[in-house]
Amino acid sequence: MKGIIFRSLEELVVENLGMGAWNALLDEHSPEHRSYISAVSYPDEELFALANGVATKMALPLPEVLGVFGRFLFGSLAAKHPTVLAELDTFEKLILAIDSVIHVEVAKLYDEPNLPQIDAKIVNDSEIVVEYRSPRKLCFCAEGLIYGAADHYNKQIEISHTSCMHNEDDHCRFVVFMLS
Repeated sequence: MKGIIFRSLEELVVENLGMGAWNALLDEHSPEHRSYISAVSYPDEELFALANGVATKMALPLPEVLGVFGRFLFGSLAAKHPTVLAELDTFEKLILAIDSVIHVEVAKLYDEPNLPQIDAKIVNDSEIVVEYRSPRKLCFCAEGLIYGAADHYNKQIEISHTSCMHNEDDHCRFVVFMLS
């Protein structure tokens, strides 16, 4: 997992729980004296351990914490890389361009980013189907990212997570209902 993801988790924790909480999470769940650098890769297990630590500290289920993190992560990444979104002027364009544009740009910026596979299609004016595939099974974070994208475009949405790898399905399927 790239350090930029860890840095965004740090921002979320510091913003909501304070720097002391982040330092305590690092002490408990990462190698001694670990400092995350955006372009460097770190073991996925460290992110999972930190996220579980956040869930424990907040007394929330891990899927909920990952969803909140995904929503926050979208805004954080959009602020750090505004040129990636410059040509994608609607929520629908962004969702359809995740694999073909956004992930291509991410691969240019970061060596071996190990990205999920995202397939999206518009069903009608108010519905988009998004399929997510990744051995990391971070679908709850992906769902949060979709909500974060909707926030970015001032779009009201609801998501139905109709299939899930955590339920032994081979991929996750989100039906995104656009309410505005």
